[in-house]
Amino acid sequence: MSEQAFTIHVDVKELMTEFVPKLVQEYIELRGAQEELKGTELRLTLDISGSLYSYVIKDGMNFDVTTGEIDSPHVRISVSLESMSKMVDMKNIDMLIGMQKQLTRKKFEVLSGLQGTAVFQMKNPDDSVSEITATFNRADTPGATLRLSMPEANLISCGKESPVNLFMSGKMKIEGDMAFAMRLQPLFVA
Repeated sequence: MSEQAFTIHVDVKELMTEFVPKLVQEYIELRGAQEELKGTELRLTLDISGSLYSYVIKDGMNFDVTTGEIDSPHVRISVSLESMSKMVDMKNIDMLIGMQKQLTRKKFEVLSGLQGTAVFQMKNPDDSVSEITATFNRADTPGATLRLSMPEANLISCGKESPVNLFMSGKMKIEGDMAFAMRLQPLFVA
């Protein structure tokens, strides 16, 4: 019996301004993290091949979503439309929203103080590479490049594996400022 499949066309603007914020908000409500995040304001910009989607998330619940740039984002995530399309096609889009849906007070504090740029290069099953660049608090340096497979990235994203374990086992390679790369660790702990 052959496997059946169909293709869904996704409007990126609708995905980033409506679907993702709704999904993240529902997850935070489900987790009951509203009290823990009171008094926080996370500022995030997502750059998809030059199209900017910005989020100001107050108290972990109140989402202000705009297209374009915002002042002083805690993190700016850049990804090409091609890489994002691959991630959607391979059911890996949750990695783009993982940081928001797993937001805790500790992660907010790490994001508030972190400075530098991390480049995540993830090898897809078809041997292509999807790349996500995260710039924290508008700082280009220090910098680190983290290379791993998409399945390993998924394990980190869903909290089933730690970056340290993957690095120690040789499944993730790190180039650049090792101390900065290690400061990223709390962002990926479930």
